[in-house]
Amino acid sequence: MSNVIKSRPLLLVAAVAAINTAYAQEPAANSEAATGIEEIVVTARKRDESIQDTPLSIQAFSDTALEERGIDNMSDLTKFTPGVNFNGGTSRANSDFSIRGMTQVSATGDNRRDLVTVFIDNVPYVGSPAGIGTEDLERIEVIKGPQSALFGRATFGGAISMITTTPGNEFKGRVGFTGATDGDYKINGSIEGPIIEDILAARVTYEGREFDGFYENSLDGSQLGGTDQEYYSGTLSFTPTEDLAFKVRYSNRDDEDTEAATQLSARYTDFNCGPFVNPPPPRLLFGLPDGMTLEQASMFYCGELKTPDVNSLGINSEVPAASEAVLPFSDHKLLLEHELLSAAMDWTFLDGYTLSAIVSDQEQSIRNLSDFERAPEDRYQSYSINEQAQETYELRLTSPADSRLSWMLGVARLDADFNTGGGFIYGTLFGPAAGGPFNPLSLQRNNSTTDSIFGSIGFDITDAINISVEARRQKDEITSGVGAPGEFSIETEATLPRVLARWALSDETNLYFNYAEGNQPTQGYSVYFELTPEEQAVARANGVSASAPEATVNNYEVGLKHRSEDGRWYLNTALYYLEWQDRQVLGGLQIDLNGDGVIELNAAPDGEIFNVVPMSGGDSETMGIEIDGAFSLTSNITLGGSFSYADTEITKSLNDTQMQRVFGKEDAKGQKFPQVPETSAAAFVQYDAQFTDDIDWFARLDATYIGKRYTSLANISWIGPQTRANLRVGLTHESWDLTLFVNNLFDDDTLEWARSQGDSAADPFFFQLSAVEVALPNPRQTGVTLNYRF
Repeated sequence: MSNVIKSRPLLLVAAVAAINTAYAQEPAANSEAATGIEEIVVTARKRDESIQDTPLSIQAFSDTALEERGIDNMSDLTKFTPGVNFNGGTSRANSDFSIRGMTQVSATGDNRRDLVTVFIDNVPYVGSPAGIGTEDLERIEVIKGPQSALFGRATFGGAISMITTTPGNEFKGRVGFTGATDGDYKINGSIEGPIIEDILAARVTYEGREFDGFYENSLDGSQLGGTDQEYYSGTLSFTPTEDLAFKVRYSNRDDEDTEAATQLSARYTDFNCGPFVNPPPPRLLFGLPDGMTLEQASMFYCGELKTPDVNSLGINSEVPAASEAVLPFSDHKLLLEHELLSAAMDWTFLDGYTLSAIVSDQEQSIRNLSDFERAPEDRYQSYSINEQAQETYELRLTSPADSRLSWMLGVARLDADFNTGGGFIYGTLFGPAAGGPFNPLSLQRNNSTTDSIFGSIGFDITDAINISVEARRQKDEITSGVGAPGEFSIETEATLPRVLARWALSDETNLYFNYAEGNQPTQGYSVYFELTPEEQAVARANGVSASAPEATVNNYEVGLKHRSEDGRWYLNTALYYLEWQDRQVLGGLQIDLNGDGVIELNAAPDGEIFNVVPMSGGDSETMGIEIDGAFSLTSNITLGGSFSYADTEITKSLNDTQMQRVFGKEDAKGQKFPQVPETSAAAFVQYDAQFTDDIDWFARLDATYIGKRYTSLANISWIGPQTRANLRVGLTHESWDLTLFVNNLFDDDTLEWARSQGDSAADPFFFQLSAVEVALPNPRQTGVTLNYRF
């Protein structure tokens, strides 16, 4: 890893970070409004409105709120946003979000399949959300429930809208440095100001981070979970007249990660339950540990997962000599490159009508060489490529916001490419055959095009009651295997409505109701068409088909929002019920197509490994409650918190390989979704006071709670509840601030996430032996941050 601090001294001087913005649902400390809580303005419905007046369940964080909580990435954000869960993967190439208990079960890094999409200035982000930082942000809005009517595709469960800072007429900037234990160093900064006063302004942002990682690989002494990151962006704001504004922004991210801090756990040496099917289904015992019987091979680990011994973590990372000539690099790492160029225009005319246009061009590339089995045994390594590109276009016309009748009409187009490839590298188990990948590293190319027309109309029935109807007519065309013999296109057309009603019970209290629908378009599987008719028949009998049907969700929500007259406290509550039908799942299958009793360990159609197979997963129902509030107790003390409870019942389940493997049946009716908790919460207390005439001081304690999470639909193993506390104490001056922080104050060692997978280390030819991949906990970390503003 390169040394960010040493290699970028000029950037450290030139790049300086942003000053605090005006929007924040945080205490307005050290000001005349210090006993109140500022009211946030959001754009969740593509127009400016108070968060208290918006008939949606929203949590919003200003740049100040993000900094106060120490939120540097999207994984951090979810810990402070109950009801939102970050589903990690072995690397940043495959992770996603879930909201309100809805989960994909297995993230793939393919944004076409996401339940929740991240937007940056109204542009859907391409690639894994794990690659997103919080640099250069004015605020983040987390909008819960289907947002398909206004945000479009892949907002089935919700949307996370990130609004970047727009440069203004004032010359200002900030430079910051953070140093923490475990070799964690960060420099950041921005500078902005007018180029032509009142007409053209610019802003430049830079952030570099080097982190060694919390854990050491016992096999070679390398660090696990480390990263070397570099990010910069530039923004131009052009306002030739007071009614016309343009914003052009470019951002570039270049990251390098070491091997992830994950480990294979709950292996055969820990089995304590089963078999649950008697007699156990037959399987070949070839390749299993010596002396293992069929009954032992059909057992499992049941119960709460424990953190592995961190002093004996072993990840094999020695690349066979035969592979070095095939691979672009031979050390285990992930390389992530991301570019985003966007341009937006807002033209206000005729006393309040606004014409808005947004265009964007975006690319992400990931190259990843890693250990496959996440264990010390030298069985397999894997090399993967993930390339995505996207262009978006949106045009909308909005009526004046202060009219009794308001409306919006827009059109949008999204064109995205998702290309992936890779292969196995065979270890010492295979003797002279070690090496690879032996198949050419060609990409499987996929494309999706989404065209839509959307709009909304709202009417004030009385001064206190407003009714709004929103809708999107959308056509998705998804093409799998572009350029391959089995190229396959499939179209889905849908009308996605949302109806909202708001009743102002008083100037401080709003009661609202909304009903919303969302969809996931039909997914095709081109590999199916590359099989022979005989192979297709065998594949169909084992769960592989040409497509998975469209998934739909119906969401019913009622909420109450109250903000006290003096602005010292607010409390927002939402109750919801949602029905998810034809849930899509992605399966990985091994199918003996030729009946020879041996699985050919290459991806189909050349081999007998079927990856990322779309299937219908059944139906579910969820009822839940969300609460968010804060209270300015005195001019010095502010406290607040949020809470989420989601009770999900699977009413029909199909094609679940874990249920089949554990219980001999595919139906998971009555089970709980994996990787998402029923209960989660966050709370904070902050104390602000004067230290000297021109220096203030503060102390802040944040606590987060994530409830029990299962590793699979079988519900036999789980992560126990995770409770974390973070402490921050600092001094603030008009031109500088100094903060000391301790993350995970009490050194909680609960795992970050876990998911069931086959033990390819002990069962290297069939991957059927049960195991769980676990992400090691982030231990206590102490550090200091210094910022200078000018």
